Amino acid sequence: MKRILLFVLIASGLAGCNRSPEFYFNRGNRLFAAGKESEALESYNRALLLKRNFPEALTSRGLLFERQGDRQKAGLDYRKAIDINSAYLPAYNNLGAMLMDGGNYRGAVKLFTEALAFKQDYSYALLNRGLSFYKLGDCAGATVDLSRALELNNKFGLAYYHRALCERNARNLPAALADLDALLALNPTAVLALFERGKAMYHIADYSGGAREFAKAAEIKPEDPVYHYWLGMALYKAGYQEGALEAASRAAALKPDSHRLRGLLGDIYAVLKDKEKAAAQYMLAAALSPKSAPVYRSRLAALRKPAAPVRKKRK
Repeated sequence: MKRILLFVLIASGLAGCNRSPEFYFNRGNRLFAAGKESEALESYNRALLLKRNFPEALTSRGLLFERQGDRQKAGLDYRKAIDINSAYLPAYNNLGAMLMDGGNYRGAVKLFTEALAFKQDYSYALLNRGLSFYKLGDCAGATVDLSRALELNNKFGLAYYHRALCERNARNLPAALADLDALLALNPTAVLALFERGKAMYHIADYSGGAREFAKAAEIKPEDPVYHYWLGMALYKAGYQEGALEAASRAAALKPDSHRLRGLLGDIYAVLKDKEKAAAQYMLAAALSPKSAPVYRSRLAALRKPAAPVRKKRK
């Protein structure tokens, strides 16, 4: 979620006056940007001592409190800024984003809606309200807001990603792929976009294409078993069992207690005609997940079933 810290250009006459609230506010922003939070807080406090009704300084100080983990003080400063100037949009956005971080998406939607009443094309409020709608399970509302946000700013990667998720849920995979492509054009290493693109291709039975995306994701985050698992699944479906075995084994090494990984390994070994290893994996999968055990026992039974005798043709 996008927070906003204002860096105000101070008129030359004010910049030279070290007793003006604007001077201390400006200095506080510079110190905050340099990571000197204690000194920045002191400057914001001085600015507010000289000018109590200073929404810009309150919003910047609120963001500083939030970065320090004091959400209560941050919320008080954001709300004070709104009380002083009900049309001051950055305070709405920062407070709303903080509510989102805390899981209060309904409260966030209310704040962003209030902000948009003052400025209908406030792109950050549209972005964050769209993300909040998505978290509330309202893909229709999310898509409207995210699409509008992208019309105003086509660099919002989060908007492309979450709109793609909504499109995937609606089974509009071409649109989802287009949005994921747009995100990857902005950030070629966006691992979640690569992963979702791989899943979309997998679900349209383009297993080789899906495997390519999963391989890229696994290369970026080699310690995440999920990407190796899906790579193994795609390669298994594509008929490349040696590669599938390598990927699934890597995933199992990272997450040895996953019954799905053990089941996949069993399937791969079964195709490779290694019944002993396949049976061991199926039994382990059944032990790891009693709920899914009947599925794995069924595969084990099919594995052990004697092959039907070959009928000879009569001459």
